[in-house]
Amino acid sequence: MSDHKMQASSFDPVSLEIMWSRLINITEECWITILKTAFSLIIGEAQDFGCELLDAEGETLAHSPRSMPVFNLTLPRAVKALLAEFPPETLQPGDVLITNDPWLCAGHLFDVALVTPVFKEGRLVGHIGSIAHWSDIGGTRDALSAREIYEEGLQIPPLMLYRGGEPNRDLYRLIERNVRKSEMVLGDLQAQVSANEVGAERLLHFMDEYGLEELSGLAHVIQDRSEAAMREAIQAVPDGVYSATVDFDGIGDPMSLTTHVTVEGDQMTVDWDAPDQLERGGINCTLNYSAAHCVYALKSMLTPDIPSNAGCFRPIEVYAPEGSVLNCRYPASVNIRTMTGWYCGPALFKALEGALPERVQAFTGLPVSMGAYGYGPDSLPFNDHLFQGGGQGAGAHGDGKSALLYPTSAANTSVEMFEMRVPLLVEMKELLADSAGPGRHRGGLGQRVQMRKLFDDDRAVLVTWPLQGILKEISGLAGGRSGSLTNLIVEEGDRRVEGHAVGSLVELRRSAQLATADLPGGSGFGDPRERPLELVQADFDEGYLSVEGLAAYGCRLDASGRVQRDPAGEQGVS
Repeated sequence: MSDHKMQASSFDPVSLEIMWSRLINITEECWITILKTAFSLIIGEAQDFGCELLDAEGETLAHSPRSMPVFNLTLPRAVKALLAEFPPETLQPGDVLITNDPWLCAGHLFDVALVTPVFKEGRLVGHIGSIAHWSDIGGTRDALSAREIYEEGLQIPPLMLYRGGEPNRDLYRLIERNVRKSEMVLGDLQAQVSANEVGAERLLHFMDEYGLEELSGLAHVIQDRSEAAMREAIQAVPDGVYSATVDFDGIGDPMSLTTHVTVEGDQMTVDWDAPDQLERGGINCTLNYSAAHCVYALKSMLTPDIPSNAGCFRPIEVYAPEGSVLNCRYPASVNIRTMTGWYCGPALFKALEGALPERVQAFTGLPVSMGAYGYGPDSLPFNDHLFQGGGQGAGAHGDGKSALLYPTSAANTSVEMFEMRVPLLVEMKELLADSAGPGRHRGGLGQRVQMRKLFDDDRAVLVTWPLQGILKEISGLAGGRSGSLTNLIVEEGDRRVEGHAVGSLVELRRSAQLATADLPGGSGFGDPRERPLELVQADFDEGYLSVEGLAAYGCRLDASGRVQRDPAGEQGVS
C-alpha cells in the first residue's frame, strides 16, 4: 500500500469532515482578503475572482464557495501549465507565478492567475492560487473590431512575478505601461499577492496543527471520495446519447451549438458540434473555458452538495473541434468569449431534460458587464464596470431569481459606487414587467438600466455593452416559454436608435444623450396554464405581469380587477 493510501486510511469520517471544512475556510479567507483590498469595482464589488488551494501536483483540494465557478476548473489547468514551465524542483519559498494566457488559463486576457507555491521545511506541499478579472489589460475598447489577440491587450506568458520574495520589477513596469489607470490594476494585482500569502500562512498553520508533513494523503482521500460520488451520480443516469441544439446571436449572424452527451456506466463525455472560429469579434472560446462551463453545469446537476475539487471532474471529458468557436486556435480574438461560452450550460440542460427533469434549469437571461472608460473633467482617466443581471431560468422546484448574474457568481454592482467613479448618472434601474418567461414556474425578471453623461465637457465616454439575446430567444423547458429579448436604445431629443448591434460600443458625448439597456428575463419551466392562480395574481399585484401578460397564463381580469382563468384563453393559448 502506498504512503498516501496508508495516510488516507487514518482519517476517520468526523476528522475528515472537519479538516475538509478547514481547507475550504482557508480559501474563503483568501477570497475575503481580495474582496477587502481590491481597488476596482469589477473585483471589489462585482466579485469577479476566485481562490483555490491545490496539492503539490496542481490538483484542486478546495476553493472558496464564492469563487467564480468557471475559475474552479481553469485555475488548476493554469497551475499545471505554470508548473510545466517552472518545474517544482526549480521553485523556492517566496516565488509567485503569473499568467493570463487564454489557452492556459481562463479564456481571455483580463483573467489573470497568480500562483504561490507553499513550502514546509523546504519541501513543496501545495499551492495557493487566485484568478481575478483585472479592470483593464490594454488593447482596444471596441471588442468586436479585434481580429487577433494582439489587439486585445497585454499577453503575460508563464512568468515569475516574485522570485524568492523579490518582485520582478521589470514585469511590474511592463504591466504599468500597458494598462489604463495603472494604479488600480496594480492595486488589484497586489490584492491577489496578499491573498495568496494569507492562504499559504494558514495552510502551514493547519498542517502544523494536525501534524501533517505533506498534503498528499489528505488530498487523495478527499479527491477519491468526490470522484466516487460523481461516478455514482453519473451511473444513476440511464446510458445513452443525449443531444440538443441552442441558437444564439453570434455577432449579428446567428449561430448554433449542438451538444451530444454520452453516458456510459460511470463516465460522461460531452462532444460539441460548433461553427468555425470567427475571424473577428472576440466571441471565440478556448477549450479550457468551454470545458469549464460544461463541467460547472454538470456538477450542479449531478453532485451539487459535494464541494468541488479535482476528483469531481475526473469522470467527465469535454471535446470540441479544434478551430471552432468552442476550441479556437491561437491567435484568435477571445475578449468577449462569454457571448458564446455562456450557452454551453443551457445546451446541456436542454439535452438532459428528459434524463434529469428535476435537476435542469431553463435558460437564464444573460448578464452584462458594462464598462465605462474615458477622461473626466479633471483630465484624469476613469475606467470601471457596472455589472447587471438578467432573469434566472426556472426549474422544476421554483421560479427563477430576478436580476441575477448567472452563470457567473458575480454581484450586481452598486450604482452609487459606480457613479462615484465615472461621470455617468444612472437614472433608472428597475425590473421589467412581462420579461419573465411564462411557465408553471416562471423565469426571473430582467431589468432596465438607463444612464446619461453627467457633464457637457466635450469629452467622450465610451460605454461597452457586450449584450446577447438581441436576436435569438431560448425557449423554456417542459413546456415553458422564453423570456424577453435584449434591447439597447440610445436617444437624444427626437432621435432614437433602437436595437444596437450585438456587443455594442456606445459613445456618449452630451448629457442629452440617454442610453437604455433592457436585460432579458429567464425562460419558464412547465406549462404556464398550470401555474397556480394565486401566484399569477401575486405577480400581477407586484407589477411583474401586465394585463396583456396575463394571456400567456390563460388568464384575464374580471370585473372587479382580480385575475381569473379565461376559458377561451385556456383553450387557445399554445
